[in-house]
Amino acid sequence: MHILIISMLFFLVMGIPIGYAIGLGSVVYIVVETDISLMLVAQQVCTGFDSLVLLALPFFLLAGEIMNTSGITKRMVRFALAMIGPVRGGLSFVVIAVNVLVAMVSGAAIASAAVVGSTLVPTMKKQGYPEGYSAALNASAATIGPIIPPSIGFIIYASVAGGEASIEKLFIAGIVPGLVIMLALAVVCGVLGAVHSHPRGERHSLGEFRKSLKGASWGLLMPVIILGGILGGIVTATEAGVLAVAYGILVGFLVYRTLTFSKLVQALLATAKRTASIMLIIACASCFGFLIAREVEGSAFVNFFQTLTQERCLFLLMAIALILLLGTIMEGGSIMIILTPLLLPVLKAYGIEVVHFGVVFQLAIMVGLLTPPVGILLFVMSGVSRVSVKEILKNLWPFYLVLVALCVLFAFVPDLSMWLVRSLSQS
Repeated sequence: MHILIISMLFFLVMGIPIGYAIGLGSVVYIVVETDISLMLVAQQVCTGFDSLVLLALPFFLLAGEIMNTSGITKRMVRFALAMIGPVRGGLSFVVIAVNVLVAMVSGAAIASAAVVGSTLVPTMKKQGYPEGYSAALNASAATIGPIIPPSIGFIIYASVAGGEASIEKLFIAGIVPGLVIMLALAVVCGVLGAVHSHPRGERHSLGEFRKSLKGASWGLLMPVIILGGILGGIVTATEAGVLAVAYGILVGFLVYRTLTFSKLVQALLATAKRTASIMLIIACASCFGFLIAREVEGSAFVNFFQTLTQERCLFLLMAIALILLLGTIMEGGSIMIILTPLLLPVLKAYGIEVVHFGVVFQLAIMVGLLTPPVGILLFVMSGVSRVSVKEILKNLWPFYLVLVALCVLFAFVPDLSMWLVRSLSQS
């Protein structure tokens, strides 16, 4: 199995994209170490994305693209600015609020970072905020996206876990942790704003507040449709994605009249590219994970952890550490697809609910996106804000430590993510 991992890492070091590196590593392993046919690669690649659960993926990606293209995001920014008012460090809270609103539609950290960061980092610079702080905050706030539903990460996790965890339960389980993350980041911003005397927000008239609310109201209804439909049991996650797309198109064309046919085509093309990229990683990682599972029996994996510790909390700490370590060199979706089949029997052995671990898994992956040397969010934010990764890292550590602490908290206190799931299942 070492050849499988070493060859994949070699291709990554060579600068080959993660999806291709995983696929090529699988091919090298099969040729060198086994006598099985290379047709297995093709079969596993096809099996990797042949999942009904993954059908929700392109719809939520498209809903996010339409939201940005039709100007819904900008209207939400204007509303958040008017709502926060003349609070010290007010723009910091706006960044968090807008990321939450965007997260309720797009469900992707990279998309949130690119869209919100490109708008608010320049605005924060003009207001006198340190550019490193502005970029670090935007990168940290983008991690809320895959925790608050809808979440692309939860869709991938559900597809790999099979019947062990449904998308709907994962979405519900992410609501409270997402709100806790939002509040925790806001506290950090409040403390840093007081210590470093960050600028106060602008005072807005009641008329501006009403006007901004009216402009953003149609956009604010989009997450209500998504979450309300899922929580109410009216629609499945995939159907909610379809409704979000249809609603975004109607609002863009008929209400705001900012969405044109050419812009819609651009949104469709952008969604197709992002979907193809994600699905390629999923498909190749599925083959990679199959080969690892073929070499490592589930019982051996269980025995390995249980020889290290019988304590559930210690296992969770080790699992988080493993995910963070892998996050320094790999993309989050790949980690989830490779590790989930191996960890499922271990979770059962320790009595850990699969849905609960999915929330912890997703947040650990988000922290990994902020961890060098890969740290995809760092490089995305650096490109958007034109602030060096080194400067972002200097300002990132308070947010990073809080996110790590919350990851451990959610791991040790399952009720933070599961009580709402249980409450709704009983009602």
